[in-house]
Amino acid sequence: MVKEVLKMTVIDFSKIPEIPTAAQLIDVAFRRASKVSVGLKEKLPPIVKARRREEARVRTVMQVIRDRLKKIVDSFPFIRDLHPFYRDLIDLLVGVDTLRKYLGAINKATEVVEKIAREHILRIRLSATPREAAFERRAAYGRIASFVKELDDKFEFLRSAREKMMRIPSIDPSFFTIVVTGYPNVGKSTFVKQVSSAKPEIAPYPFTTKNIIVGHIELNEERCQILDLPGVLDRPISKRNKAEMQAILALRHLANVMIFIVDPSASCGYTLDEQVALFKEFCEAFKEIPKIVAINKIDISPPDKVKEAKKYFGEDAIEMVAIEGIGVKEALDRALSYYFKEKTT
Repeated sequence: MVKEVLKMTVIDFSKIPEIPTAAQLIDVAFRRASKVSVGLKEKLPPIVKARRREEARVRTVMQVIRDRLKKIVDSFPFIRDLHPFYRDLIDLLVGVDTLRKYLGAINKATEVVEKIAREHILRIRLSATPREAAFERRAAYGRIASFVKELDDKFEFLRSAREKMMRIPSIDPSFFTIVVTGYPNVGKSTFVKQVSSAKPEIAPYPFTTKNIIVGHIELNEERCQILDLPGVLDRPISKRNKAEMQAILALRHLANVMIFIVDPSASCGYTLDEQVALFKEFCEAFKEIPKIVAINKIDISPPDKVKEAKKYFGEDAIEMVAIEGIGVKEALDRALSYYFKEKTT
């Protein structure tokens, strides 16, 4: 399977800054404006001093709110440029169309704030008395504050979106990716740790309370990644809800090859029949992704169970004792053969 190749960097969603409330944003802007110092000559008429002082305050409020709103918009990744893997997860977590809509509204809000400020700055410049200038500044404050408060539902949505998106792991979809599947306790994490050149990273993943294990393999001055996704790919697809199913299907954009690990000893807590059924479901859900079967724990499995597993999964299934490294290289080499196939096509 050749994945869609897109030029991109890994997205670290945890770096999206906190989203303020409308009240917090207004408070910051007004406090900043109250501290504005305008260098004025003593001989200037009072009205000129008042105009310049009040204009500077309104301009500061406008700049602070405008810049903070732009920072919010810019802190979220540009949806159109995201890899389909990330895009699908974001759509499932928060809704891509809604996210675009609210970010667009925040971006448009910067123009409204600037328009309000310009209107009152013009009136301040035309004011006849210091009192009139102060009145226009207060009017600008009031209109801007009222408008920003109307954005509070959008801030709330973006705060919630940020919290959910921060759970998306920083995985590089452009890397050749091996996804390790199978029931819990069959030896998936042991396998990942055996083949990874460095200590695997632990990261959160949406729709499960468990963490994924991300290992990296250095190959021909390039890096491949191998993933164990507990809580995502370790129970029957038929027992999942719609959200979990969509999360699983998002992996179609990520996986180049799958390694399905079997435990014929049933020490994992699942019978061989249950493991066969799970494998069949993966074959149906991920038809286009090549699959390799590794029969693990052959050292503690009755020979007849290993033979039975071979009958179900084929004679080419790899016999393995992951904890001792037996058969691990063979399974990895077979998975990486798809990497070399892609390099030559």
